[in-house]
Amino acid sequence: MDVLSSAPVTLWVDFQAPQGLVIPDVGSVSYALYDGGGVPLIVHEALTPEAEATGVSIPVQPIHNVLAPDRSFERRIAVVNWTAEGRTFSARTGYRVTELPLHSVTPEHVRNYLGINEDELRDSEVDLFSAYLNLEAALGRELFEAALTAGTLLELRAERAIVLTAATQLFPSLRFRIAQAKTDGTLKFERLKDASAFAELVQATQDELLGIVQQMTGDRTAAEVVPILLQVTTITVDPITGSAPATRVGG
Repeated sequence: MDVLSSAPVTLWVDFQAPQGLVIPDVGSVSYALYDGGGVPLIVHEALTPEAEATGVSIPVQPIHNVLAPDRSFERRIAVVNWTAEGRTFSARTGYRVTELPLHSVTPEHVRNYLGINEDELRDSEVDLFSAYLNLEAALGRELFEAALTAGTLLELRAERAIVLTAATQLFPSLRFRIAQAKTDGTLKFERLKDASAFAELVQATQDELLGIVQQMTGDRTAAEVVPILLQVTTITVDPITGSAPATRVGG
Protein backbone atom coordinates (compact mmCIF):
# COMPACT_ATOMS: atom_id res chain seq x y z
CA MET A 1 0.00 0.00 0.00
CA ASP A 2 1.19 3.50 -0.86
CA VAL A 3 0.42 6.54 1.29
CA LEU A 4 1.02 10.12 0.21
CA SER A 5 3.59 12.08 2.16
CA SER A 6 2.15 14.07 5.09
CA ALA A 7 -1.18 12.23 4.84
CA PRO A 8 -2.80 10.16 7.61
CA VAL A 9 -3.52 6.48 7.14
CA THR A 10 -5.52 3.86 9.01
CA LEU A 11 -4.15 0.33 8.97
CA TRP A 12 -5.91 -2.89 9.91
CA VAL A 13 -4.40 -5.94 11.58
CA ASP A 14 -6.19 -9.20 12.35
CA PHE A 15 -5.50 -10.97 15.63
CA GLN A 16 -4.22 -14.04 13.85
CA ALA A 17 -2.87 -16.96 15.86
CA PRO A 18 -1.80 -20.46 14.74
CA GLN A 19 -5.23 -21.77 15.67
CA GLY A 20 -7.02 -18.97 13.80
CA LEU A 21 -8.43 -15.58 14.73
CA VAL A 22 -8.54 -14.87 18.47
CA ILE A 23 -10.02 -12.26 20.76
CA PRO A 24 -7.27 -10.45 22.70
CA ASP A 25 -7.19 -10.04 26.45
CA VAL A 26 -8.58 -6.69 27.57
CA GLY A 27 -5.92 -3.97 27.71
CA SER A 28 -3.23 -6.13 26.08
CA VAL A 29 -3.10 -4.61 22.58
CA SER A 30 -0.39 -2.13 21.62
CA TYR A 31 1.69 -1.24 18.58
CA ALA A 32 4.97 0.31 17.52
CA LEU A 33 5.79 2.06 14.24
CA TYR A 34 9.21 1.96 12.54
CA ASP A 35 10.72 3.63 9.51
CA GLY A 36 12.50 1.69 6.77
CA GLY A 37 15.77 1.74 8.70
CA GLY A 38 14.22 0.21 11.79
CA VAL A 39 14.18 3.49 13.73
CA PRO A 40 11.11 3.64 16.00
CA LEU A 41 8.68 6.46 15.32
CA ILE A 42 6.20 5.23 17.92
CA VAL A 43 7.64 2.98 20.60
CA HIS A 44 4.55 1.74 22.45
CA GLU A 45 1.01 2.95 22.01
CA ALA A 46 -2.06 1.23 23.40
CA LEU A 47 -4.89 0.25 21.07
CA THR A 48 -8.47 -0.41 22.10
CA PRO A 49 -10.29 -2.78 19.76
CA GLU A 50 -14.04 -3.14 19.91
CA ALA A 51 -15.46 -5.75 22.24
CA GLU A 52 -15.13 -9.31 20.88
CA ALA A 53 -13.21 -7.97 17.85
CA THR A 54 -10.72 -10.18 16.06
CA GLY A 55 -8.86 -7.25 14.55
CA VAL A 56 -7.95 -3.65 15.23
CA SER A 57 -7.51 -0.43 13.27
CA ILE A 58 -4.31 1.59 13.68
CA PRO A 59 -4.53 5.33 12.99
CA VAL A 60 -1.18 6.79 11.92
CA GLN A 61 -0.91 10.57 12.06
CA PRO A 62 0.51 12.68 9.18
CA ILE A 63 3.62 13.64 11.19
CA HIS A 64 4.83 10.04 10.93
CA ASN A 65 4.41 9.98 7.14
CA VAL A 66 6.66 12.85 6.09
CA LEU A 67 8.92 11.88 3.19
CA ALA A 68 12.51 13.15 3.25
CA PRO A 69 13.16 15.48 0.27
CA ASP A 70 16.03 13.36 -1.05
CA ARG A 71 14.02 10.11 -1.19
CA SER A 72 11.56 8.69 -3.71
CA PHE A 73 9.81 6.66 -1.03
CA GLU A 74 10.15 5.46 2.55
CA ARG A 75 8.86 2.31 4.22
CA ARG A 76 6.83 2.16 7.41
CA ILE A 77 6.32 -1.01 9.46
CA ALA A 78 3.71 -1.35 12.21
CA VAL A 79 4.13 -4.16 14.74
CA VAL A 80 1.09 -5.06 16.85
CA ASN A 81 1.43 -7.06 20.06
CA TRP A 82 -1.32 -8.64 22.16
CA THR A 83 -2.10 -11.52 24.47
CA ALA A 84 -4.97 -14.00 24.25
CA GLU A 85 -5.67 -16.30 27.16
CA GLY A 86 -2.27 -15.36 28.52
CA ARG A 87 -0.33 -16.25 25.36
CA THR A 88 1.64 -13.54 23.54
CA PHE A 89 1.19 -12.88 19.82
CA SER A 90 2.33 -10.28 17.31
CA ALA A 91 1.58 -9.24 13.75
CA ARG A 92 3.05 -6.72 11.37
CA THR A 93 1.94 -4.72 8.38
CA GLY A 94 3.65 -2.12 6.25
CA TYR A 95 3.26 0.55 3.61
CA ARG A 96 5.24 3.00 1.50
CA VAL A 97 5.23 6.75 1.84
CA THR A 98 5.45 8.44 -1.56
CA GLU A 99 4.94 11.82 -3.16
CA LEU A 100 1.86 12.58 -5.27
CA PRO A 101 2.47 10.79 -8.58
CA LEU A 102 2.77 12.79 -11.78
CA HIS A 103 0.32 10.50 -13.57
CA SER A 104 -3.34 9.46 -13.37
CA VAL A 105 -2.87 5.74 -14.02
CA THR A 106 -4.85 3.43 -11.72
CA PRO A 107 -4.87 -0.36 -11.21
CA GLU A 108 -8.12 -0.42 -13.19
CA HIS A 109 -6.22 0.74 -16.28
CA VAL A 110 -3.88 -2.25 -15.91
CA ARG A 111 -6.78 -4.67 -15.38
CA ASN A 112 -8.54 -3.30 -18.45
CA TYR A 113 -5.41 -3.78 -20.53
CA LEU A 114 -4.99 -7.38 -19.35
CA GLY A 115 -8.71 -8.11 -19.63
CA ILE A 116 -9.11 -9.36 -16.07
CA ASN A 117 -11.37 -8.53 -13.16
CA GLU A 118 -10.80 -7.05 -9.72
CA ASP A 119 -11.46 -10.40 -8.05
CA GLU A 120 -8.55 -11.81 -10.06
CA LEU A 121 -6.18 -8.89 -9.51
CA ARG A 122 -6.62 -6.62 -6.51
CA ASP A 123 -5.46 -3.00 -6.47
CA SER A 124 -2.77 -3.85 -3.92
CA GLU A 125 -1.24 -6.36 -6.34
CA VAL A 126 -0.67 -3.79 -9.09
CA ASP A 127 2.56 -1.97 -8.29
CA LEU A 128 2.25 1.28 -10.24
CA PHE A 129 4.90 2.94 -8.11
CA SER A 130 7.48 0.31 -9.01
CA ALA A 131 6.54 0.63 -12.69
CA TYR A 132 7.03 4.39 -12.44
CA LEU A 133 10.44 4.04 -10.79
CA ASN A 134 11.58 1.48 -13.36
CA LEU A 135 10.64 3.80 -16.22
CA GLU A 136 12.25 6.76 -14.49
CA ALA A 137 15.47 4.81 -14.00
CA ALA A 138 15.51 3.54 -17.58
CA LEU A 139 14.58 6.79 -19.32
CA GLY A 140 16.04 9.33 -16.93
CA ARG A 141 14.04 11.45 -14.48
CA GLU A 142 14.19 14.68 -16.47
CA LEU A 143 12.97 13.11 -19.72
CA PHE A 144 10.26 11.03 -18.06
CA GLU A 145 8.87 13.84 -15.91
CA ALA A 146 8.87 16.19 -18.89
CA ALA A 147 6.82 13.66 -20.86
CA LEU A 148 4.35 13.16 -17.99
CA THR A 149 3.73 16.92 -17.73
CA ALA A 150 3.81 17.77 -21.45
CA GLY A 151 0.08 18.30 -21.86
CA THR A 152 0.33 16.70 -25.32
CA LEU A 153 0.04 13.27 -26.89
CA LEU A 154 3.46 12.54 -25.39
CA GLU A 155 1.94 12.68 -21.91
CA LEU A 156 -0.68 10.11 -22.85
CA ARG A 157 2.01 7.87 -24.29
CA ALA A 158 4.09 8.17 -21.11
CA GLU A 159 1.08 7.15 -19.02
CA ARG A 160 0.49 4.25 -21.38
CA ALA A 161 4.10 3.17 -20.77
CA ILE A 162 3.32 2.96 -17.04
CA VAL A 163 0.34 0.70 -17.76
CA LEU A 164 2.45 -1.56 -19.99
CA THR A 165 5.33 -1.72 -17.52
CA ALA A 166 2.98 -2.53 -14.63
CA ALA A 167 1.40 -5.26 -16.75
CA THR A 168 4.84 -6.62 -17.65
CA GLN A 169 5.75 -6.93 -13.98
CA LEU A 170 2.73 -9.21 -13.55
CA PHE A 171 3.48 -11.56 -16.45
CA PRO A 172 5.49 -14.19 -14.50
CA SER A 173 2.45 -15.12 -12.39
CA LEU A 174 -0.40 -13.86 -14.55
CA ARG A 175 -1.02 -16.95 -16.65
CA PHE A 176 -1.24 -19.19 -13.58
CA ARG A 177 -3.36 -16.96 -11.38
CA ILE A 178 -6.29 -15.86 -13.55
CA ALA A 179 -9.26 -18.00 -14.48
CA GLN A 180 -8.85 -19.39 -17.99
CA ALA A 181 -12.55 -20.17 -18.28
CA LYS A 182 -15.52 -18.45 -16.64
CA THR A 183 -19.24 -19.01 -16.84
CA ASP A 184 -22.32 -17.35 -15.35
CA GLY A 185 -24.50 -20.39 -16.00
CA THR A 186 -25.51 -19.41 -19.52
CA LEU A 187 -22.49 -17.73 -21.07
CA LYS A 188 -18.93 -19.01 -21.05
CA PHE A 189 -15.71 -17.50 -22.33
CA GLU A 190 -12.13 -18.72 -22.44
CA ARG A 191 -8.84 -16.84 -22.55
CA LEU A 192 -5.14 -17.62 -22.49
CA LYS A 193 -6.14 -21.23 -23.05
CA ASP A 194 -2.75 -22.15 -24.47
CA ALA A 195 0.79 -20.86 -24.27
CA SER A 196 0.62 -19.19 -27.68
CA ALA A 197 -2.20 -16.86 -26.60
CA PHE A 198 -0.22 -15.73 -23.60
CA ALA A 199 2.93 -15.35 -25.71
CA GLU A 200 1.00 -13.11 -28.11
CA LEU A 201 -0.06 -10.86 -25.23
CA VAL A 202 3.52 -10.66 -23.98
CA GLN A 203 4.87 -9.84 -27.43
CA ALA A 204 2.19 -7.23 -28.13
CA THR A 205 3.02 -5.52 -24.82
CA GLN A 206 6.74 -5.50 -25.58
CA ASP A 207 6.18 -4.17 -29.09
CA GLU A 208 3.96 -1.32 -27.92
CA LEU A 209 6.33 -0.43 -25.09
CA LEU A 210 9.23 -0.39 -27.54
CA GLY A 211 7.30 1.97 -29.82
CA ILE A 212 6.59 4.38 -26.95
CA VAL A 213 10.20 4.34 -25.79
CA GLN A 214 11.37 5.02 -29.34
CA GLN A 215 9.03 7.99 -29.49
CA MET A 216 10.27 9.34 -26.17
CA THR A 217 14.00 8.72 -26.54
CA GLY A 218 14.71 8.08 -30.21
CA ASP A 219 15.82 4.82 -31.82
CA ARG A 220 19.35 5.18 -30.47
CA THR A 221 18.45 4.28 -26.87
CA ALA A 222 15.21 2.31 -27.25
CA ALA A 223 17.00 -0.96 -27.87
CA GLU A 224 18.88 -0.45 -24.60
CA VAL A 225 15.99 0.75 -22.46
CA VAL A 226 13.32 -1.86 -23.21
CA PRO A 227 15.42 -4.89 -22.14
CA ILE A 228 16.10 -3.10 -18.84
CA LEU A 229 12.36 -2.75 -18.26
CA LEU A 230 11.63 -6.36 -19.22
CA GLN A 231 14.56 -8.29 -17.78
CA VAL A 232 13.00 -8.64 -14.32
CA THR A 233 10.08 -10.58 -15.80
CA THR A 234 12.03 -13.18 -17.77
CA ILE A 235 10.56 -16.68 -17.43
CA THR A 236 13.14 -19.40 -18.13
CA VAL A 237 11.45 -22.47 -16.60
CA ASP A 238 7.79 -23.43 -16.57
CA PRO A 239 6.88 -23.45 -12.83
CA ILE A 240 4.41 -26.31 -13.36
CA THR A 241 6.32 -28.75 -15.59
CA GLY A 242 9.91 -27.65 -15.01
CA SER A 243 10.43 -27.52 -18.77
CA ALA A 244 12.22 -24.60 -20.36
CA PRO A 245 10.37 -22.51 -21.31
CA ALA A 246 6.63 -22.81 -21.78
CA THR A 247 6.31 -19.05 -22.10
CA ARG A 248 9.20 -16.63 -22.20
CA VAL A 249 8.97 -13.00 -21.21
CA GLY A 250 11.71 -10.54 -22.10
CA GLY A 251 14.00 -13.04 -23.79
